[in-house]
Amino acid sequence: MSGASSLQWMVYGRAPTLDTFWDEELNLGRVAATAEAIVETETRLDIVVPAWLRTLYARYDGGAARMARADSIEQPGQWLKAEWLIPRARLLPLGEWFSFAQLRAREGYRDDAYAAVAADDRRLIAIAIDEHDKTLCLDYSTGTEPAIVLTDQQRRLREYADATAWLADLIDLQYWSPALQARHDPAQILDWRPEPPSLDTFWSGPGFWDDASGAPASEDAIAAAETRLGVRLPALLRALYRRQDGGYTRFEWAPLGRHPSRHFYDWESVVPDRYLSSLGHLRTLADVASDFQDGTELSSFARMHARCDRIVVLAMHGIHWMLCLDYRERGPRREPDVVYFEYFDELIPRYRARDFDRFFADLRQGELD
Repeated sequence: MSGASSLQWMVYGRAPTLDTFWDEELNLGRVAATAEAIVETETRLDIVVPAWLRTLYARYDGGAARMARADSIEQPGQWLKAEWLIPRARLLPLGEWFSFAQLRAREGYRDDAYAAVAADDRRLIAIAIDEHDKTLCLDYSTGTEPAIVLTDQQRRLREYADATAWLADLIDLQYWSPALQARHDPAQILDWRPEPPSLDTFWSGPGFWDDASGAPASEDAIAAAETRLGVRLPALLRALYRRQDGGYTRFEWAPLGRHPSRHFYDWESVVPDRYLSSLGHLRTLADVASDFQDGTELSSFARMHARCDRIVVLAMHGIHWMLCLDYRERGPRREPDVVYFEYFDELIPRYRARDFDRFFADLRQGELD
């Protein structure tokens, strides 16, 4: 951990095993690769999938990895310089694996386009990739058991003879603020009040982030927002908007367990900036992503977070913390989960309630002592 800043990178795991490789929470809903899918991939690419990957894909057919970065080669121990060893922290489904020869043919590149990366680009198989061409590959040019190579499609950046050496380099690294670090400090106390909010006590002012006036929302405004977003808003949230069309609240904390203590690590501040957007400023996660991504980046984000147009953002701070209605599991006309996500690219769920009523009942006022 570097002490150069009050905001610090923290390492929270090293060297996963095949049992601890996957991020179970982020892979919710994913299924195992079938034996038929493995055979089809081997036939299509003229390879043998190594035993360690067969073990991983017997759990999920691609998905999010829990430990996906590596210490910097040039500046070891400087976590700000840590590198993604698994691009986007996700392995591709078997059906999306491809050889560099296929990539070359698709892009119309000349035959020696990848000469610096592989002597035979048919034998270099991509299993993870990001929008900036960082690609994790299996290199079969040296024999049946492939080497593991990270490239930028121009150079070989890192190379491992086998999975054991590759797994040993993987770490789970996160960028923490002092408030988040305090979650792991037993001395940090939250002075919270036991009373949950009500329709009468939830709002504490109109605010200014999206010009919320503090006036009640009409039924027409609620219906227009639902039509634009393509979802049915929860009944209790509709009732809140009929009291006030967005603004501030003092109820920002939610417990992370059934019997929370006063320790900060038992709580999460789930309403960023203590502010809910007005109806006219509610957007889906796909809309938010399109504000600063386009083309390949937007396509990659949508592929990584399938049905991101079914996540409605209620409140956010930058692109790091977001309170959302998640309609992906039960559909746009049913009651959504309420989820507090961290990190736009990864969408790490720090808090989840199965419906808005449960979320509302969880909320508390509190001050850090």
